[in-house]
Amino acid sequence: LFNEELRNTVGGSSCKNGPRQDANGNPLCPAVGRIRHIGSLFDSSNDPTGGLPITANSEVAGLAGGFGWVLQLDDGPPKDLKIDQVEVDSTTPLMLVIPYPQGTSFTITAHGAYCTPSSTHSCTEQFALVDSVAHVRHSQGNTYYFDTTTNLLYVRIIQFPQTFTGDDVYSSTAMWHLWDLDTPNTKSWDPSLYALDRYSFNGITLPKFSYGNYLQIVADCVESSVSGHCAVTPTYVEPEVCPAGYIQVSYDKCCTSAASIDCYDMTAPPRKSPTASPTFGSNSNLVLNPGFENANNGLENWYANSGTAEINTAEKHSGDRSVLCKDRTATWMGVQQSMTGRLQANTRYTVSCWAKLKNSGSATLKLSLRIEDDNGPHWRNVSGNINNNSWTKVEGEIFVDVTGTLTNVYMYAEGPATGVEYWVDDFSAVLVP
Repeated sequence: LFNEELRNTVGGSSCKNGPRQDANGNPLCPAVGRIRHIGSLFDSSNDPTGGLPITANSEVAGLAGGFGWVLQLDDGPPKDLKIDQVEVDSTTPLMLVIPYPQGTSFTITAHGAYCTPSSTHSCTEQFALVDSVAHVRHSQGNTYYFDTTTNLLYVRIIQFPQTFTGDDVYSSTAMWHLWDLDTPNTKSWDPSLYALDRYSFNGITLPKFSYGNYLQIVADCVESSVSGHCAVTPTYVEPEVCPAGYIQVSYDKCCTSAASIDCYDMTAPPRKSPTASPTFGSNSNLVLNPGFENANNGLENWYANSGTAEINTAEKHSGDRSVLCKDRTATWMGVQQSMTGRLQANTRYTVSCWAKLKNSGSATLKLSLRIEDDNGPHWRNVSGNINNNSWTKVEGEIFVDVTGTLTNVYMYAEGPATGVEYWVDDFSAVLVP
């Protein structure tokens, strides 16, 4: 919903049952914008219509997963966009992409309906700005990214419960997370077994939308003469969804050629998300997929916080592979994993990884934690010198110091100068007794 006045015409002066056109041939439910899958395969050269029409009756249905949907409105980017009646399974991420003018800032909030906040249930969740598309795609759904190169806003659309935006399923206090179809309902007065509405028939279970809860995107931009829209519509730049050497062959897949079987797709195999918290012993490594050895997806649980993180089989400290961090335009860019739910507040851990330089003789590598609490984010790290001759272990102790509630904690490698490429392998985080 981006224009309340326009929406209120549905069933009256527009988008009603009966003829599709008036006596003069004008459409009775005219398009006010378009939405389509992102990527060159669906651009104007391949689809001159620009995608499916958005009308006053602005309901949209389509394939989730893949690289995402791009929304463009004829009167300009929306200043206040509300998204409700969401039906999206958390195992097939849906990315919404909207062009906005340079310099736009955003406030993005999830709102529960009929909600009273308490220590176990929250009513709103404000999304955090992160630094890459991958970070949004693999997040818990409460993040966004604005690419200042392409002027595209990326938000992951997830289905959250009707009457709250955070619960105590995975924490002692109310906290946002990804809800799947089997997440239990935690409101004692509600007879529903599950947090999300669902429909089951003959062994098949599908998500079912709720009324009243919604996601709101508020854009701080100069308003145009058309109320509710930004004055400037940026020239749309189609983002490159495939890496070098691949072409887009479908909404969710890139291959080396249209007929090739050398492909990858962006829709992860179905699984519950978040996965059930594993049980860790006092000497257990708390890093998931620490050596990138997952046979189906070496980057499972990992993503590039910016730049590129690429599985590499030529160089490795152990096993069959490592990760090469490249395309780095700032020192903090590297491979990252969320440690939320596994690292605890005000607790000390021994952290380590192995690293080797590719295109520089020596450099300092940092293994860092981004810790988010009631005072916002702060950083702690250990560091060591690495080289291009041999693998070097970077190791030390980090105390996860927290004021109030620990909201999120992330582990990532960083440090070498801009443009320096390096391999990392065998990450570890172990509780200090």
